[in-house]
Amino acid sequence: MRRPTDLPAPALDGYDAAQIRFAAMAWPMRAAEELRSGLIFRALAQAARAAAMPDPWPTRFAMAVRDEARHARLCATVGARLGAPEPRYDVRPVRARLAGLHEPLMRTASLLLVEVAMGETISTYLFRAGRRGAVEPLTRAALGAILSDEVRHQRLGWDALTALWPLLGDPLRAAVQREAARGFAAAEQQNARPAMLWLQRRQRFDPAYAALGVLNPEARVEAFYFAVERFVVPRLTRLGLDGPLAWKNRYVASTT
Repeated sequence: MRRPTDLPAPALDGYDAAQIRFAAMAWPMRAAEELRSGLIFRALAQAARAAAMPDPWPTRFAMAVRDEARHARLCATVGARLGAPEPRYDVRPVRARLAGLHEPLMRTASLLLVEVAMGETISTYLFRAGRRGAVEPLTRAALGAILSDEVRHQRLGWDALTALWPLLGDPLRAAVQREAARGFAAAEQQNARPAMLWLQRRQRFDPAYAALGVLNPEARVEAFYFAVERFVVPRLTRLGLDGPLAWKNRYVASTT
């Protein structure tokens, strides 16, 4: 994993001030997202210990907290080098997420499913698509560094969920099925809907933005649905859930 001091210098010749400013603003938002992921992993490690999930899983979740903290620092550093303001961190979404998950085993299963297995898989394909389009050395290096950890985290999520599954009785498995559907709805709203609105407005996306590490809205939508349909849904089914039903019922479940 690259440290901020290992990053190459930005190479911004050929980009105008407006293009750099637009690209720079993505990095404080990424820093905030990475910190939220770190808080989720911390809550997951605590819940897994409370639920008596055996090692090495709680230890590996705790190690991922450090990964996400490095990502947040990395994103903040890239933003600063491009002229963006410092990130603004808001822990309220994490608190709201945890508020309805009081029982340790259910909290472990839900966070592991939605934020780690499903969320990190989707994140992997979004970062991969962003890195593929990036040309500028600083942003390309940062995206690549984060991507390598996202790949490990999504594998951790699915492996740990497979280990946890035998510990869940039928009522908890039914609840996890509902969590999968809600997770799909939340992921679609967060990752695909803003890009789809951009495309519906027929706003021009400057190719320089992609070269500077901002994912093209069309590529974002394609990467999101590719990850869901080709990887997340089949993995849920392999685990023992009904993946196609969770995807189909994502908005039905989110309102109940």
